[in-house]
Parts: sequence; structure tokens; C-alpha cells
Amino acid sequence: MPNTPDEWLPILAARLDYRYARVEKLRRYATGDADLPEMGKNLRASWVAFQRKARTDYGGLAVGSLADRLRLQSIMVGGQANSPESVQARRIWRDNRMDVQLADVIEDYLTCGIGYLVAGADGTEAQITREMPEQFYAATNPLRPWKARAAIKVWRDPYAGADYALVWAVGLRQMYKRSSFLLTGDDSTKVLRNVASGGWLLDGPSEAYLGDPPVVILERKGSKGLFEPHLDVIDRINLGKLQRLVIAAMQAFRQRAVKGDLPDKDPDGNDIDWAKILEPAPGAMWELPEGIDIWESQATDIRPLLDGEKEDQRTFAAVTRTPLSAFTPDGANQSATGATNAAAEQIAQARNEIARIVPGLQVILVYGLRIEGFALEEETLEVQFENPAIIGDAEKYAAAQAAKTAGMSWDSIARTILGWSPDLISQDSLARSQEQLMALTLVQASAPAPAQQMPQPQPVDGNVPANA
Repeated sequence: MPNTPDEWLPILAARLDYRYARVEKLRRYATGDADLPEMGKNLRASWVAFQRKARTDYGGLAVGSLADRLRLQSIMVGGQANSPESVQARRIWRDNRMDVQLADVIEDYLTCGIGYLVAGADGTEAQITREMPEQFYAATNPLRPWKARAAIKVWRDPYAGADYALVWAVGLRQMYKRSSFLLTGDDSTKVLRNVASGGWLLDGPSEAYLGDPPVVILERKGSKGLFEPHLDVIDRINLGKLQRLVIAAMQAFRQRAVKGDLPDKDPDGNDIDWAKILEPAPGAMWELPEGIDIWESQATDIRPLLDGEKEDQRTFAAVTRTPLSAFTPDGANQSATGATNAAAEQIAQARNEIARIVPGLQVILVYGLRIEGFALEEETLEVQFENPAIIGDAEKYAAAQAAKTAGMSWDSIARTILGWSPDLISQDSLARSQEQLMALTLVQASAPAPAQQMPQPQPVDGNVPANA
């Protein structure tokens, strides 16, 4: 079994190369650059521009729809939101723009089936980065698949003409370097390298650290992207769309033909340019010789193609468990019951994805706290996501009102339903206290002054006045 960075380098680089084509294809399908639908090999060159118009980003829509339900809610250590460790963990999250990086790594996770986060040190502060699967590969721990036994990152500096590789093994990290170009033939022709394997040389001494590589792996079930098993459905939708566009374009240029024999020359013996004379134009009037008729091709009904495309949309929505409204926002092709069922399926899917993502996020924050000198012993760091069933503001406030009616405390409502951070909850509590104090002050200021009682006459020499 490999142990050192030198032993891991060729293994990890080869696996990164092997996976690259698959990741690159999935990335294209999730960014509106799916394979062009075919119209015949002989026509491909002339139809490329037209073919590009027949693609819709169904992969990206499915990924975005599910990603919208995966939102971080809170970070707590030891069950306390305001402990020093909790405050420090949230500061690490904030300073590393983890809201943005989490969105990026979730997109990698849903698109490519895998995502990576790496913890490092920038002086005394933790630095957490999201790494793209195109440039990063990690060998997983079989018992804890969110942890890495070894990892490699490969990148290119186009200005220096150099490639770099950083390899993590247990307790060691090593940098490597090579030229971005490979000499061929008589060593006079340079070819740009397109693989991660080969040509690496040590670049500086190795760096030691404690424990496993500070790498976290977010891996979907089967290491497959959300829509990866259904690329053929996307291709089928795009092909149907291309066929419909071709037919619609042909209808704009309907074929016409002349029935009968047209003379080649006029009565004066001059050649007749019938193509110019019969040139179609709005309001054009043609005078044809006797016995000549015009034939025009009939329109083709494209409704079956439209219906087929809608059926393919429903199929893709079903297999990816995505609400059809993500592809057809007007919802005209789905009943209310169907929309509810589709949302319920996506919510269940979101809960499953959260269960797979949470362990990795907790570990990367533990790595970050350890770098900054916060060693957790008995405390447990907990990362919580918002309820994926409630993602809109209207839904959240309706659920909050229902929870308040049921007797739930305001702090619990703000944290578990509205998704407020502990800092925001504390600020809101302070603002509420100030509002209540101000309201009480205004009430007291506006209240009428109490009536003053007249002094009672006092008895003189033991005699009580008559009006007493």
C-alpha cells in the first residue's frame, strides 16, 4: 500500500486522468453545452450553428432545483450557539466565504457526483477552499468515505508555462513541478500536455502535519451525478427539438415548383430569367403563360413533435425527481396533485443529500478549529440545514405562524423554521426588548396624572368640624 507522496503521485494522477473525460462531459451537460443532436454526418459541418439552438440546459435546471433546497441553517458546538467554539466556527465560515463555496461544492456534488473541501493555514487562520473535480482527486477512507487517505491537486500557470501538483499523504504534503509542454520528435516541437500523469519533479521539501490529509469528500450514492444516468433522455429531448426546428424552418421556406413547360426565350429571342421573375416577395404578382400552374408544398403538423418533447420532459422530471415546474414554469402540463407529489419526492431526495453532506462539513470545520487552536474534546460540532420542505419566505412565515399557534417558542421558530443565525436571533431579541421598553415608556408618558385629594380639616381642641 502506498504511504508517501512520491508513492501516491502516479496512482492519483492516473485516476484523475481516467475520470476527467466523464467529469468534463457532465459539466457540459449541466451548463447548456450537451452533445449536439445528430442530423447526419454529411450535414454536420453546415448544421452546427443550427444544432446549437436545439439544446436546453435540462441538467443545469435539475441541479439548480435541488440545490435550492440545500441551505445551511446554523453551526453549534456542544449544543450551545454562543459558546467560544461556536462563535469561532461561524467566524471561520464567514471569513472563508463558505456560503459561496458551499453552493459551488454542492453544484460539483450534484453535477459530477463528488465535491471536495480542503483546510489549510494562512498564518494562524484557517483557510478552507473548494476544489474542482477536474483538478482534484482523493483516495477515500473505506470506513469513513468523507475522509481522505491521500489526495492530489493539479493546476497550470499559463504565464510561467509550468504545471504544479500538490500531494497529501498521511502526515506529509509535497509539491511537484513540471513544464506545461512536452517535447516530441527531435525535441524541437512543443506539445501542450493534456494529462496529469508524467514528468513531475520535486519542488521544495515536504511539509509535515498531524493526522490524515485535511481533505473532505462529499460523494453521492454510486459517485454518480444527479442526471448522469439519464443523459440519453436529454439527448432525446434535444433531438426532438432539433427535428421540430428543422420542420419549422422548412415551413418558412416552403418549396414551390412550376407545373408545365416554360419557354426559354421571349418573343424577341432574349433569354428569360424565370428565377428573377418568379422571385417571391410580399405583394408580388406573377403573370404566367397559359397552361402554366404553381405547385407549393403543404405544411407539416409539428404538434406530435411538441407533444413528444413534453412527454420527454415529464420522463426526465420523473427520473430525476424534479418538479416539472422547473422546466415549464407555467405548470400547464401538471396537475396540483402531481406538483405536490413531485415536490414531496424532491424534498425526500434533499433530506438524503443533506445526510450525506453534513458529516463532511462538520469535519472540515473541526479541521479549521484545530488549525486556529480550538481542540474539541467532549464537545460535538453540529451543522444543521434548513428544512428542505420550506424554502420560500411565504412558506417560512406561514409555518412560523402555525408553530407559534401551537405554542413553539420564538427562538426555536427563528432557528428551525426561519433559518436565522444565532447572531441574528440575539440581535432580534435585543431589538424586541428595546421596542417593549420604548412602548412602555410611551404608555407611561401618555397616561393622565393621578387626581390630587383635598386635605381634610383637622379637629381643634378635640371638636370635630360639622362638615367632617
